[in-house]
Amino acid sequence: MLHLPIALAIGAIIPIQTAANSRLRLSVNNKPVVPALISFSIALLLSILATTVLTGNPLPQFAPGTHAPWWVWLGGLMGSFFVLGNILLFPKLGAVQTVVLPILGQIIMGLSIDHFGLFHSPQTQVGALRILGAVVVLAGIVVTLGMGRKTVVGDAEGAEVWLYRLIGVGVGMCSSIQAAVNGYLGTIAGSSLHAAEINLAVGAVLLLATVLVTSPKQLTRKVEPGPWWMWLGGVVGAIFVIGGATLVPVLGTATTVIAFNAGTIVGGQVMESVGAFGARKTPIDATRALGLAVIIAGVLAVRLL
Repeated sequence: MLHLPIALAIGAIIPIQTAANSRLRLSVNNKPVVPALISFSIALLLSILATTVLTGNPLPQFAPGTHAPWWVWLGGLMGSFFVLGNILLFPKLGAVQTVVLPILGQIIMGLSIDHFGLFHSPQTQVGALRILGAVVVLAGIVVTLGMGRKTVVGDAEGAEVWLYRLIGVGVGMCSSIQAAVNGYLGTIAGSSLHAAEINLAVGAVLLLATVLVTSPKQLTRKVEPGPWWMWLGGVVGAIFVIGGATLVPVLGTATTVIAFNAGTIVGGQVMESVGAFGARKTPIDATRALGLAVIIAGVLAVRLL
């Protein structure tokens, strides 16, 4: 039964992706889109390699006559928003908030997708218990972030903090849309690995186009030296995509997502408590530990009830 610990471990390294991409931003003239492009490009190359090894054919296997809805290409767009959003949020909100706020967005959008059957997802009635779970998550976030204390976090303060927190929730919504779209794409593209490959390719192309418009000179400039771990963003992204594709058939989608979320929450807190990977060092206290426990309980309720 090593699959569940592996899922938890993969979730725990997700905050490293955010930290790595944020540090890489400093080495590319503080252009946030450039590290996102580098991260997607590395993840795409690793995904192509993994797909080739695991399936024997890196090319998507669309059946003849298959009609793909226009929104199947949204996965790459949503994924690029997720990575870019985390790069922007990390220096403003710190590791813990950058991790937990998107979880609220994931749950809100996830419940909406389930309830309305969006993106050809199986329609599942959202009952009072699952809504209660979402409320529990919100309560846990309030406790973890200490909403009653002075609103100063990282480089942002006052009303600006709330704007970035709202962006964090939106980033999580993008993540849920990405998962739902890729879930359907995997059924028509040959496998979830091929769907992930398409997702990363679309995201890389969109980010490249954005870089060409906003900061084309940066593509010809040498990346400034920095810590070795600033290159880990794409590696972690590929591990996340490949891990999800491998574990979902074994553990099921709900259990895999629960494990990823739980691991991510714990990993983000550990990173911030010791100041690893450039995170602002914030030792854990009893209140924050309680808030994290409540968040995990709420995630479990939303996914299992």
